[in-house]
Amino acid sequence: MTHQDRKQKIIELVSRNKSVQISQLTSLFGVSVMTIRRDLHELEKQHYVKRVYGGAVLNEEELNKPYFPRAAFNSTVKELIARKAVELIKDGDTIILDLGSTVLQVSKHLDEMKGLSVITCSIPVINELDAYSDIRVYSLGGELYRENHAFLGSETESSISMYCADIAFIGAAGVSIEHGLTNFYYPTASLCRRIIKQSKKVVLLADSSKFGKAKIAVVGGLSEIDVIITDTGIPQEYLDEFERLGVEVLQVENV
Repeated sequence: MTHQDRKQKIIELVSRNKSVQISQLTSLFGVSVMTIRRDLHELEKQHYVKRVYGGAVLNEEELNKPYFPRAAFNSTVKELIARKAVELIKDGDTIILDLGSTVLQVSKHLDEMKGLSVITCSIPVINELDAYSDIRVYSLGGELYRENHAFLGSETESSISMYCADIAFIGAAGVSIEHGLTNFYYPTASLCRRIIKQSKKVVLLADSSKFGKAKIAVVGGLSEIDVIITDTGIPQEYLDEFERLGVEVLQVENV
């Protein structure tokens, strides 16, 4: 197991259990106390955990920032990105909407679609689509992560394998040429990898503030995206990289 994989696993454990013990981690990974202490020190510097005597606890203020305040950040640009995303959807399509705040905006603009099937783990998306009688909604089960207002975990990942989508709309906390797509912590990244696998076309919705950033949990490489919808603030080096990879880029005005 690599250093990065071990830290991702620690994040998954502390996210589920709210705390971890050094003795537990040394036994699980077969590494020294000093190695685990270094891992926890790095995770604390990245604001994912707070170290305590004998272990660490979840830094809930940083790792699990409230969903709706995140949704309010860059809300105008996210709205424009979402409207552009809806243009890619055809009547009768089967789509996946992940739990990202920009993806949530897509669900608010599907009222004119006919015969659409939507697969999601997001409770806000489900609530939004409840008003649309012509849209079939499939909810992915699993453990409720209240801070994310979504179902996540191994059961959620197993249930996504039952579906095949025409288009998946995903978000990311970070988009980096070096590290690809990343998220704040492991369960969301792991589910996103499964979503990509089960979709014919993958559309990334990410405003320009996400570029040049890398979070701890890796989703995958930029080449796994078919289309990215962003704003005109995206750096030129990313436009060049997407062109090299054959990824279609759609842009909205950076207001």
